[in-house]
Amino acid sequence: MNMPSQKTSQPASTNLINISEPGSIPYVDIPTSNFGEILAASQDVAKKGWVVMTPAGPLVVGYKQIKSILRNPEWISLLSSFSMLDQMQEGGPDLNKMLEQAQKIVPEVPSTVRMRPNVLSVEGEDHKRLRRLVNSSFTSGNTNRHRKFMRDHATNLLNHIKERGEAEMVSEFCRPYPVPVICRILGVNDADWKLFDEWADIIFSALDADVESVIGRLGEITQAQRELDAYVQDLILKRSVKPEDDLLSDLVQSHYNEDKLSHDELSAMVEAILLAGTDTTRNQLGAILAVLADHPDQYEALRQDPTLIGAAVEESLRYISAVRTTGRLATTDQIIDGILFPAGSTVLLGLHAGGLSEAESQGYEFNILRESGCPHLAFGSGAHHCLGASLARAELQEALSAFVEMVPAYELISPITWKPLSMGIWGPAKLEIRILEDPNSKEISSLSETFGSTRKQPIGNNEITYSSEIDNWVRDAAESRKALRSSIPSLIRKPKFPPLGRLLITVLRFGRAYIGWKLKSKKDNPETRNKLLYERLRKAAELQGPTYVKLAQLISAAEGVFPDALVAECKKCRDQVSPEPWKKITKVLEQELGPALQEISDLDQIPIASASIAQVHEAKLDDGTNIVIKIQRPGIRRKVTNDLKVMAWVAPKLVGKIPVAALANPPALVELFAETICEELDFRLEVANLFEIKRVLSGSQKQKWEIPEPELNFVTERIIVMSKISGCSLGDAIVTGIEPEKTSAIFRQMVEGLLEGAVIHGVFHGDFHAGNVFLSPSGEIGLVDFGITGRLEGERRLAFLRYVVGLMTGDVESQVVGIKDLGAFPADSDIGLIISEFQLERNDFDPLDLSEEEFINEFRNLIKGLLAEGARIPKELMLFVKNFAYLSSVMQELDPEMDLLQEFLEVASSFFGKNGVRVATEIGFSLGTDDVSDATFRRVAGIRDTVSTLTWKELGERRSSLLERMDKKSIKKIID
Repeated sequence: MNMPSQKTSQPASTNLINISEPGSIPYVDIPTSNFGEILAASQDVAKKGWVVMTPAGPLVVGYKQIKSILRNPEWISLLSSFSMLDQMQEGGPDLNKMLEQAQKIVPEVPSTVRMRPNVLSVEGEDHKRLRRLVNSSFTSGNTNRHRKFMRDHATNLLNHIKERGEAEMVSEFCRPYPVPVICRILGVNDADWKLFDEWADIIFSALDADVESVIGRLGEITQAQRELDAYVQDLILKRSVKPEDDLLSDLVQSHYNEDKLSHDELSAMVEAILLAGTDTTRNQLGAILAVLADHPDQYEALRQDPTLIGAAVEESLRYISAVRTTGRLATTDQIIDGILFPAGSTVLLGLHAGGLSEAESQGYEFNILRESGCPHLAFGSGAHHCLGASLARAELQEALSAFVEMVPAYELISPITWKPLSMGIWGPAKLEIRILEDPNSKEISSLSETFGSTRKQPIGNNEITYSSEIDNWVRDAAESRKALRSSIPSLIRKPKFPPLGRLLITVLRFGRAYIGWKLKSKKDNPETRNKLLYERLRKAAELQGPTYVKLAQLISAAEGVFPDALVAECKKCRDQVSPEPWKKITKVLEQELGPALQEISDLDQIPIASASIAQVHEAKLDDGTNIVIKIQRPGIRRKVTNDLKVMAWVAPKLVGKIPVAALANPPALVELFAETICEELDFRLEVANLFEIKRVLSGSQKQKWEIPEPELNFVTERIIVMSKISGCSLGDAIVTGIEPEKTSAIFRQMVEGLLEGAVIHGVFHGDFHAGNVFLSPSGEIGLVDFGITGRLEGERRLAFLRYVVGLMTGDVESQVVGIKDLGAFPADSDIGLIISEFQLERNDFDPLDLSEEEFINEFRNLIKGLLAEGARIPKELMLFVKNFAYLSSVMQELDPEMDLLQEFLEVASSFFGKNGVRVATEIGFSLGTDDVSDATFRRVAGIRDTVSTLTWKELGERRSSLLERMDKKSIKKIID
């Protein structure tokens, strides 16, 4: 058999497809709601290739490739990947080469929460040792000893159901069936099975796809885990005193023998067996009954020939497996069938989809009468092949045998309700049946057609989203972006002389604004005079063009740094800039679209938006489709190039003349300007940004976003034709007002979208000002203008992830490690020294309690210390902070009484609830929602531990109080 190629020591071929590159593999979004839709989606996805990109990351759907990855020790389980990282910090046993390679993807790992090791979360010799301890209890021979109990237990449950003639099978049969079996093997009192059933149900619910629902149950999940821990500890104590003939006693004894089973390993092993040994079986049993209800002819075949029971179980494991996916992490570069998975790549393995694809030649549909059975991956493969596979098969066979023997026929009496689709275990949540005495009842077939939710069915209104045209567009844009960014250093290399013409115009415009202000405002009061000055400067910036408008927009996001009146004036640059004359706009349209312009009608000459780079007009296509056209201002590229050269000439001089300016990192700011503006000037890149961000945001189950649909045939370097976003802008909402509850929901959704895009996917919308965010009547948040898009690739993204996780957990060490790896401090900086020198772990401190002199001295020492350490603001952080500042300024106008401490906890809990496994896999943090801490937020805001709430209004008042202490004389003291 030809297996997929594995890791090679040869240099990577240029023909290899790097899975981390945008658009490198087909992207699919599968909006399924029931099993029938999953079947259709799986079949369609398999046609795209053996690996596809999804909102959750790469998904492998090819049977051979999945099996190959599962059997390759250089692909490790997601759980083991961060369990190993925990061991590294604890000074555990020597690690083999694989683990050393895994550690290379985590440059520095701060203190983390320890994860209990079990057979799912360890690799190598430790994994073999743990399996060896329990293997004998789960062999087919030992399992067969319990078959009589399984059959009798199933029969007893079914007797009550048959007496009534109908039942909800999940609660009355599937759930109560497996727990007593595993309890008997382990040596736990059968009478306690309901406790384990409840604990398993609650704890495994943490894997549901419905993150908001999971967050709402966090207290319940935590309590269930604590109760289970206490129960297991009590059992261990009893067996250590009085051993019995059961697996639990054997495990307790192994704590003392040569295998050296640690206390944590013992506890984790018992809990893993109890939980995993029950939840998978009950869900798979429900799935079997569901699919047979949809296939009464095959159920009748089972009745006629009970020897088909084994085949029916195996076919159900292939067709409707309770375990849909598992995850793996590449510890080294891996090449499989021409596709490169760089070290550190995480992938989802579609165990269920792989089994379906392998049966393609014989048909996807459920068929227990196949001439030859089709292989499946329901129990995995390789080192982590399911320990309890023999037990699960025996349980399912005996339960199904008892059911077939006692139930002549049955029908569904309501549609099947499925659990939320997730990465974990799933199956029917509700399965109502009626027992029929006549196997030939005509009602069965008609009801199967009505409720046939385990048969392949169309996706309906929710089509699978994939487009090779979009993939190609994103891939080509990535290459163009690389070329553009590589040209930036030469573009902004410090010139000996700036473009004199542009410099002269700049001096004249701003000089005229200043002199005119001096002459006209002599008699005005100071407050009015300042407002007039800022207004004139803002108008001069608009005349200068996009580069200076962007500077004004940056100032508008820096409340508390610049005067409030200046910030307020610069906010006017966010939404509207004077439009270009229509004659010039028409010329751009004709140059860019040519004859295709004839396909556009009803073009409104008055723009609905006019910004620094472009303006937007409404129109229609010939088929009546309403569209908007984004048109680039003519001659703008030359202006931008000259402005960047002027800035590149000025920036180093600022650092030389004003040492404190080094912290703001003017050269990096110019580089960021250059990258963002040059990318903005190519609208084809903006459309690619739109596609990538849309894919990132589509991964949310609950949050709804509205993103424009570009008409790719009408997209050029200077033109975008696209659909119009519905609703009103956030800027308009400030005027009309929004209920506080809606404001809070908007804030959370946008912060979560920004965070997930940046730290999980490495791409985020970089311009969240009020004119780019819309609210639809149906509650969707719409986004426009994707010209400025933040990107964090490779180690830069991981560094930023470490920083954000540190913020959310109050881990100062992680924060400093993260920003150091981003370039905020030199690579050889001492992390511990930085933390102690700047008192970063100081808690319960309020700077307002300091006297003016103490405050000035503290701030001056901070600035001098940062300069001495060579500190710089990383350019990636600049864009992210600017974006967050935009959002914050709008939110504080919409709801000044919003409780920021509560919002912080909600956002952080949601982030870890959804991305905890991914975070743990990538940076070594075994974290959960219990680890969220507002300690860092309190330090930044300068509030004491006794403060229970902090509103936008209160934060603004604190900022004003601090600024009042920093008059001109105080500032001079600080920077001297």
